[in-house]
Amino acid sequence: MKILVLDDGIKGNTNQSIGIAEALCQNFDVLKLQFKGPSYILPKRKGRIKIVPKVIGLLLSLNFYALAFVLIKFFSKQDIPKEHYDLVISAGSLLAPVNLVISKRLKSKSICIMTPEGSPIKKFDLLLVPLHDSLRYSYLKKLRNVFFTIGAPNRVTSSLLEESRKKLAREIYIPEHQIKVAIIIGGNDQNYYIDIDWTKNLFRYIKKLTNEKYIFFLTVSRRTPTNVVNFLFDSTNTSAFLYREFPGTKQNSHYFGILAVCDIFFVTEDSVTMLSEVCSTGKPVIVVGVKRRKKKKLIFDATIENLVKNGYCAYIPVNKFNELTEVLELMLEKKSFPILNESKRCAEKIAELLNSKES
Repeated sequence: MKILVLDDGIKGNTNQSIGIAEALCQNFDVLKLQFKGPSYILPKRKGRIKIVPKVIGLLLSLNFYALAFVLIKFFSKQDIPKEHYDLVISAGSLLAPVNLVISKRLKSKSICIMTPEGSPIKKFDLLLVPLHDSLRYSYLKKLRNVFFTIGAPNRVTSSLLEESRKKLAREIYIPEHQIKVAIIIGGNDQNYYIDIDWTKNLFRYIKKLTNEKYIFFLTVSRRTPTNVVNFLFDSTNTSAFLYREFPGTKQNSHYFGILAVCDIFFVTEDSVTMLSEVCSTGKPVIVVGVKRRKKKKLIFDATIENLVKNGYCAYIPVNKFNELTEVLELMLEKKSFPILNESKRCAEKIAELLNSKES
């Protein structure tokens, strides 16, 4: 089996695709696609998005595959492969229409992770969709080419964690006698936001844990606001924080090393990807609520509720940070936790698809 993974430049998306590719086989190539031409900005999002993939999605709805392929060749900064692949995998809406065009050109199966807005979804061989999307798009439940996941596929495996643990251990001394607590901070989008007040409130209770029993690891997202990053950089520069990782400060990230060595995780609720990764370790996870732009219930709440219900994690809303120590101790008392392995489940579904086509 040979797989082509399409990379849209968003690490969280690409890691989902690679996680599934690794669960299927080790024979895959990654094609990072960048486009020329006009772009636009989405509200509450960083960076600009090229308009070409949107145009390609429109052409596909009209069944103009040949013209769409001409556009991809003309506007892509990379060469499109000519050799055959069994699967083309991508994540997110941006490269979904590009996936359809390339997979048709290469006579490959098209696999898309997450609901591909702006693309003719019935034309994909398989859609790997988070269950909460069925609340937003009820028609997904009626489609035969849709497979629902609880969380997000990812690259976390026991072998990756062990390899990452060794790399981090070569850089820092990791004490055995202290409980290692990871704090993983996300950032802002159209639904959630993190500000200085929220950060000060959370870390007021984190500081109550700073004794000889606990040692802390901190990492933040590229979506974390700059003033919050600056505050954390200054306020956590203490012996209680053994390792800290901020965007742009290190050449190589030890994110997976943090997942490997830490005993328990605090992770903000704004990223299903980060939440799924920590739940894939089989260790205690505490999901920390952040501020919201709207008061109404979000579809992502269903994912967290599902994970809590099935024992993968606990949840602390913003107004209950005073219970942080109590919840931490309760989670540490538990003997075992289930391991979320969405990449394996997705790989099994893809294998089932391939086998059915062969028979």
